[in-house]
Amino acid sequence: MAEGMSNLAIAARFQVTDKAIGKHTNNIFAKLGLPPSDDHNRWVMAVLAYLQATPGSLPAGGS
Repeated sequence: MAEGMSNLAIAARFQVTDKAIGKHTNNIFAKLGLPPSDDHNRWVMAVLAYLQATPGSLPAGGS
């Protein structure tokens, strides 16, 4: 996800279907409280949530 890969590319890397990856990413989005939105890209929001939860991953004052 953080590498910017599509579901299809992730599926190929792990040798599973893109449908399986879609289910897993939807579960990740749900656990992060990121519902479908026309205003926000959930992939980007998920990466930002990860970075905000990881000490030292963002510059001081970054968000």
